[in-house]
Amino acid sequence: MEVKITPSYILTDKHSKSQFGVPVLVNMRTNEAYNPSDLLQAYPSWGSMQARDVVRNLANEKRFTDQEKFFIERFTGKIS
Repeated sequence: MEVKITPSYILTDKHSKSQFGVPVLVNMRTNEAYNPSDLLQAYPSWGSMQARDVVRNLANEKRFTDQEKFFIERFTGKIS
C-alpha cells in the first residue's frame, strides 16, 4: 500500500527498507526511506525530528480514509 502524505513524501510498505509490513516514509525527490525512529529534517523550519513525528504533524493537517489511517498508525502509533 502507498499513502501520499504530501507531494514530496509517501508512506509505503513496497520499499526494500520496509520490513514485517511496517511502512517506511519515502522522500519522493531523493528516494530516501526512513523508519519510524530515523531522524530527518523534512523542512528547514522544523529542525530534525523522528520520522514518526514528521508523519504525525503532516497527517494531522489532512483527511484520510479509515484504511489509510490504519496504515499511517502502523508507522506512527495513534493519530487524531
